[in-house]
Amino acid sequence: MNISDRLATIANTVEIGSKVADIGTDHAYIPIFLIHHGIAQKVIAMDINKGPLLKANTNIAHYNMGHLIETRLSNGLEKLNQGEADTIIVSGMGGELINDILEKGSSIVQDTKRLILQPQSEIYKVREKLHQMNFKIIDEIMMKEDNKYYVILVSEKGNEKYAKAIYYYYGKILIHKKDRILKEYLEKNLKDYDKITKKLQKNLTENKQKRMDEIQEEVSRIKEVLNCL
Repeated sequence: MNISDRLATIANTVEIGSKVADIGTDHAYIPIFLIHHGIAQKVIAMDINKGPLLKANTNIAHYNMGHLIETRLSNGLEKLNQGEADTIIVSGMGGELINDILEKGSSIVQDTKRLILQPQSEIYKVREKLHQMNFKIIDEIMMKEDNKYYVILVSEKGNEKYAKAIYYYYGKILIHKKDRILKEYLEKNLKDYDKITKKLQKNLTENKQKRMDEIQEEVSRIKEVLNCL
């Protein structure tokens, strides 16, 4: 099965021999990849919607993996039992939703060895949540696919707090790696913010000024990070 680079990158952060729960599995591309490449010994593919699970079951049957991949209709981690998975994947969702899933399934999360998360937004809130739940971020991967930027967070149990706000916003590991994709992303954002600011300066209103102040704060953070890259 051919899957996107993003999904393959997520799958390749799973340790060999893991028991995996893929939350929001959609068509079960990650579970099938994990079994096909001998990465996971068993996968539970979970989704809140029946439609994607029907397609997932079709795909699983096509590859004759029904004995190694189980599907479950589940709202987040609701139908996952303690001890069934040592690795949980949650990808392709907004940061707030991912945090909500982790919070509601906190008893399961605390029994898990590794969390692999790929938030589509509000990544800094997910980093904060991981630390609040006593998970240490052990790796971050930033990638670009179809002109969109993605960050994958890999975390395991451990106490960790970041001393600088920029580490939560842009990733301590990515900054220390001097990640080239992060640099490209930030430079693009600077150009975009410059264009937005010039438009806002025309016929300035109180709301526009407020937005400009927010942008200036973000620009300051970006420049601080770029000085480290």
